[in-house]
Amino acid sequence: MEVLYFVTSGAHRTIPLEEIEALHEVYSCPLEVLSVHYNLVLAKASFECSKRIVERSAFVKEVGKVCAVCDEVACDWFEDCSFERLRFRKLGGLTPPRTRAFPTVPGAGEAIATAVEGFLIISKERALRRLGRSPKGPFFSPGSMDPLLARAMVNLSRVRPGERFLDPFCGTGVIAQEAWRVGALSFCADLDPSMVYGSRINAQHVGAEAEHVLQDSAQMPFRRSSFSAIATDPPYGRSVLSLGHSAEELLLEFLQEARRVLKAGSWVVFAASTSINAEEMIKRAFLKLNKCHTMRVHRSLARYVCTAYTGR
Repeated sequence: MEVLYFVTSGAHRTIPLEEIEALHEVYSCPLEVLSVHYNLVLAKASFECSKRIVERSAFVKEVGKVCAVCDEVACDWFEDCSFERLRFRKLGGLTPPRTRAFPTVPGAGEAIATAVEGFLIISKERALRRLGRSPKGPFFSPGSMDPLLARAMVNLSRVRPGERFLDPFCGTGVIAQEAWRVGALSFCADLDPSMVYGSRINAQHVGAEAEHVLQDSAQMPFRRSSFSAIATDPPYGRSVLSLGHSAEELLLEFLQEARRVLKAGSWVVFAASTSINAEEMIKRAFLKLNKCHTMRVHRSLARYVCTAYTGR
């Protein structure tokens, strides 16, 4: 394994690290996290394998081999890294530390020195993410999830290409479409017939292949152990009240059904209001909590994005 750095987008503070960990699990790439900094993670991993993570990731923009880590006193060199030019850049407005002049080698090309939290990371070989925002379909609903967050939730579900993926509160189908884009067999379900119809229209618009099902998330029409991953954004507030449920009841019933239809060792990712004790609902559904990430939606609303998994 090599010493690598991962540059994250800054769209969220904690989700990118779990996304890095999750995608290394997906591709069976060993990973050892060394340290976490502002918009940057240092880790030991295979560069060739980690390049695949960046191509699929939502919040990881770049991965590179670390030649050296330097502060104002000394440099630790991890491999031979000669260069003719050294281009400086900084993350988070941090000023590069003062370092002595580095020896240059004519014709050796350019290296990049990234300043973060008072030290420099020098790299010569890197891979950039080419993923942009996925196009939206013609069917719209207020509160539709941002495609990049949808991609992140799909990645946190650890779904692999060719595996069966379910979004039981699919709405306009954004999450299910992102699962299809990473190669999963996508199922898009909702209790509202207009949403099932609209998500089908959006899927056809972008050329996505997905099964669209009218269902109650508390009584899913699927056999036990039918799916390898679930990621979803359950309704909250007035949408929940209109279904005759409390938010807690809806979440618990969904998680109990999720545990039934998921294979052993599979993951479920969901968004929930911070007013709900999501950890308690996960426990009552006999799932194992991994993490709950807090996301600020606007001034008066914050939400969790929680990851949990079934036992073996």
